[in-house]
Amino acid sequence: MAITLHLFSCLVQFVAAATITGTADTIVCAADSRQIVSNGSNTALWPWQEYQSSDALPPVLLTTSTGEALFDGLLVIGTVYGSTVPATQEQAPLLMTDSGDLIWSGPKEPTYNARVQTYNAAPVLTYFSGQGTAGASAVVGHGYGEVIVLNNEYNVVATVCPQFHHFTLETGVTAKCHADVHESFITPRNTMLITAYNTTQADLTSVGGSKYGWILDSFAAEINISTGEVLFEWHPIAHLPINGSHYPLSGQGQNQSTPYDFFHMNSIELVGENYLINSRHFWSTYLVSPQGKILWHINGLDGGDFGQLPQGALFSWEHHARVIESSSSHAIISWFGNNNALPNQPGAKITTGVTLGLALPPDPSKPPVLLTNLTDPQLRTNTWSQGSFLHLPNGNMFIGYGSEPVMIEYGPVKDGATEGHARWTGMFGYGDLVSSYRAYKQIWHATPSTQPSLVVQEIVQNTFLHCTANATHLGYVSWNGATDVTDWVIYTGQTNGSLTAVGRAKKAGFETQFVVPDGAAFLQVGAIENNSRDIVRKSKVVAVGS
Repeated sequence: MAITLHLFSCLVQFVAAATITGTADTIVCAADSRQIVSNGSNTALWPWQEYQSSDALPPVLLTTSTGEALFDGLLVIGTVYGSTVPATQEQAPLLMTDSGDLIWSGPKEPTYNARVQTYNAAPVLTYFSGQGTAGASAVVGHGYGEVIVLNNEYNVVATVCPQFHHFTLETGVTAKCHADVHESFITPRNTMLITAYNTTQADLTSVGGSKYGWILDSFAAEINISTGEVLFEWHPIAHLPINGSHYPLSGQGQNQSTPYDFFHMNSIELVGENYLINSRHFWSTYLVSPQGKILWHINGLDGGDFGQLPQGALFSWEHHARVIESSSSHAIISWFGNNNALPNQPGAKITTGVTLGLALPPDPSKPPVLLTNLTDPQLRTNTWSQGSFLHLPNGNMFIGYGSEPVMIEYGPVKDGATEGHARWTGMFGYGDLVSSYRAYKQIWHATPSTQPSLVVQEIVQNTFLHCTANATHLGYVSWNGATDVTDWVIYTGQTNGSLTAVGRAKKAGFETQFVVPDGAAFLQVGAIENNSRDIVRKSKVVAVGS
């Protein structure tokens, strides 16, 4: 079943800019042309959007909003199936507005950790691309691949493909690059912090296993982006006992095919010259020096070096540890507290966005202070894997619920409170059948190096009857990745070399459809950004009725 949305915008605009040849004195009817499509017989497949000028098939974003102020950014997600069952039409990194309009659809493959960062003082878009048989599978809980870095024209400016010495994969796994799905943090010194999962032998007798067992040694590495040089490595197996893990052995570790993931490193951040490293399976976050020394740690159960956590501040199986602010005397750190290890487990706990204020250096007599404990009482989500928690520049907070295809933007917490109020909710799948490892809301401005895409089709059902006169064709235009287009200038002519500007159509959604002026033999559109008069890029010339 397909539902076509037409948001009409019939305009008369007069264009006198020197960059536009001709006058624009023709009425141009324009509308958002996306189709919302669903497969009623497939209860796993979430509804999707279709277009005429693009092959992108992004999921419909089902949103609710209170109308209160939201952060003015774009949603950055990467849809990945939670099982072998296709749960969206495609897997891809996506940029969308919080009203559900597509901005950019990336490569049609499972990708993790798409986000906006800064590299060489310029904004870039990065994402993990899986390689080899492990790829980016959510089932195995880690992967092997590379990190792609795109500039604001969507051109690749760097590819981070670490290849570590003395690195072993699981039996049967092949991969050229050794970066893991979990982290790809660009530092102010233009390096990248990544996680990597090495298979190695270890004594597992302390957890009831073999003396000659096998583990996944998930480790942190800092990579020079431009040269690929490995600048730093930190391996938890060299610093922490295996029996500190809360993750059950459950028959793992007997051979190289099923290594025991005792630590499960899933986030790294540079804090000054030190590294903030999180372990899901130790329920702990560590500050590690450049020499590899653990300076302090905080544990979600007992507080670690910082003393007992206050009520409501406990966390476990957590993701995305991030420093919000820090000084020599204090730090504020946030976590996405999954609080669940497995899907559909009995007694599942509510997932929370936890923020703690910490005294530095650690002093148990000055225990952590709970600043946020975010949950939505309407959804009461319990996420067992993945997830992210952001403090936004406007004071709002944004949570991506990982294995649950849900995002929530919360308002600021009130003085003395720890629970925020949900201002916006977005869903893009059923249950845990599709996920986004992390979800971000960030500022991003881009002008693609590609041309706008233009398609002309004959009018079959004239939905523009009130303003088409004798027109027989509709134009459909989109520009994948363009963030700032406000108008499309319409050019027509009798030959492809003699086109004249005849009007403007207001951009509507990802794809704008408009009436092709009667009598046009050839058609072209030009993109205008930010309500200016300059054409930033034109489409190809398309023959009408060919």
